[in-house]
Amino acid sequence: MRLFYRFAVILSAAFIVMFSASCDPDTGGGVGGGGGGVVLNPVITLNSGTGLVSFNQELPLSSPAFIVNVSGQDGDAELNNLRILENGTLIPFSQLDFRTGQTANNPIIIPDGDALGFTYEIAITPSNTIAGPVTFSFELIDDDNEVGSTQVVVTYTVSAPTVDLLVEDGFVSGDLTITSRNPSFDVKLRLDDTENPLASLTILEDGLTMDASALTFNGGAFNAANPLNLIDAENMGVTYDINIRPTVDMNTSRSYTFIVTDVNGITAEQTVTITYDIPAGTAITFDTTGVFFNASGGMEGGLDLDTGEAVAFNSPDAEIEDEGINLNVAGENWRTQVSATNDAVLLIANLAGLGDGVTFASIGTQEEIATLFENGTMPDGSDDFPDADGDVSRNEIVTQALQEGDVLVVRKGDRSYLVRIDAINFVGSSNNDSYTVSIKY
Repeated sequence: MRLFYRFAVILSAAFIVMFSASCDPDTGGGVGGGGGGVVLNPVITLNSGTGLVSFNQELPLSSPAFIVNVSGQDGDAELNNLRILENGTLIPFSQLDFRTGQTANNPIIIPDGDALGFTYEIAITPSNTIAGPVTFSFELIDDDNEVGSTQVVVTYTVSAPTVDLLVEDGFVSGDLTITSRNPSFDVKLRLDDTENPLASLTILEDGLTMDASALTFNGGAFNAANPLNLIDAENMGVTYDINIRPTVDMNTSRSYTFIVTDVNGITAEQTVTITYDIPAGTAITFDTTGVFFNASGGMEGGLDLDTGEAVAFNSPDAEIEDEGINLNVAGENWRTQVSATNDAVLLIANLAGLGDGVTFASIGTQEEIATLFENGTMPDGSDDFPDADGDVSRNEIVTQALQEGDVLVVRKGDRSYLVRIDAINFVGSSNNDSYTVSIKY
């Protein structure tokens, strides 16, 4: 019996020791208490819904405002205030619209009725004015200055205007090689707006703004400018035919960039590269048409080849002159003969001497015209006619009666001129007959 009692006492003591060892000292109470307990911060969330921003996304810069639906929940302490920041800076309260009725402030003090939780709907107009990402932060602070936060990144995008080089016969729409001594080319350019009206067009040559004098828009319908400011009728879209005349005197490649800019400064561009393969020789600098008249009439019977203008047959500016009428003939008596004047020399050109297939239109260098003069034929027409207005001599070197398509070559000083008779225009019952000519030098 005494043995059993001793065993029972030992067993009870062991149980007490084991129970004591398994229990920690009191740490100050339950959840939320001091002395190392868990702290509950306030919680803030962005709610999803139609028309709401609740996650990272893109928005057009042209419509930067957006709406959030914000819920706040208290933690260990009541809610105190809400702060809304754009890239770390408080958004001015004037750019916030609390659509749930609160008076906008930033920070906004949480009223007593919302101190344990709330849901606010807020329209935000950001300060940002450029494309790119913007971080919007929402910070909820409680009475113990504990903070709960969330954020969303809005990436603002812009839709640039469009500029296209249209593919049509006669217009450059891609990289090209031009073989010409007077290189020029045409583009048909279409501009179109997207989000914003168009403002201007700029044309660059190798990155530099071209001089407006080298550009013609729509056949000269208006004065060229570069940059060209678009008028109201064009700011939603326009198509231009543009002739571009670069100054090129050697083989080279140049890039041409067409930049359209909208009213917000957003740009779009197209670029083509033109390679110039300039043939040998000195390019013709003058290519025009002119008219001069029967010297026996009341019109101008001389031709100034430097300008292509008709002048009096005895003008010091004339290089060639008409020979007037034949008084021995009744009716249509215009001789249709010409001669050189004022120390000019006139010869008949032989284009075939430059090679097969050479035409007036294909001649492009001053050297070719000089060669035609050197190989030209002296006119052998008769000047033995009675004196008449415009011709009072009988021994000039004159052409035969001219035919349409005849080509003359004239030299005065160090300049050689090529002249083609395009049309011989008879006017009945008068001496107002005329020649239409093409001139190159």
